[in-house]
Amino acid sequence: MEDTPKAVHSEAYILVPHTVEDLDDFVENPDKYLVDMYEAPERAADIWRNRLKRNPYGGEGLLQVAYYGIDLISASLWDNVASLWMDLVEVIDSFLQTGEGEGLFPGSPVPIHLRSKGRSTLFTVDEQTNVVDPKDFIPGMLDEAQRYFEWIQENIGTDESGDLGAINEVRNLFVEWSARH
Repeated sequence: MEDTPKAVHSEAYILVPHTVEDLDDFVENPDKYLVDMYEAPERAADIWRNRLKRNPYGGEGLLQVAYYGIDLISASLWDNVASLWMDLVEVIDSFLQTGEGEGLFPGSPVPIHLRSKGRSTLFTVDEQTNVVDPKDFIPGMLDEAQRYFEWIQENIGTDESGDLGAINEVRNLFVEWSARH
């Protein structure tokens, strides 16, 4: 018996240092520039640890998020993935509290929005908007964020309890929100 597909699936990639000189080539040939953190954890962890020796952020790379197979984040939007995940969690937190969440990609003017419009919920990154069902989108996003930070903790060895705790707080807020909606 086949499992029901997950609503949200993400892939996280770490950027190979000093490789991107042509953004178009990066988008067309991502394998030249990125290492899949889940498929090649040792290589990704080595790149991350070496990067940490030079700056405080080892997780520069690309986050791809799909909702029922629809890509939600453009491959041209690479950034610090850990910061991006936490920005996404904060957008969800705000949405659950106020009905609208908004933020920006870390260190760039690329907007992120999660808002209700009529009977629909819209998730927007940059100029790409998709309709999502918050009842499976939000827990799916939180599960994927948790998977990412658990990967960091297990493969890099840093303490990610603060970020994992923040994700769990939003998960608890979602439970309360769900009871009202």
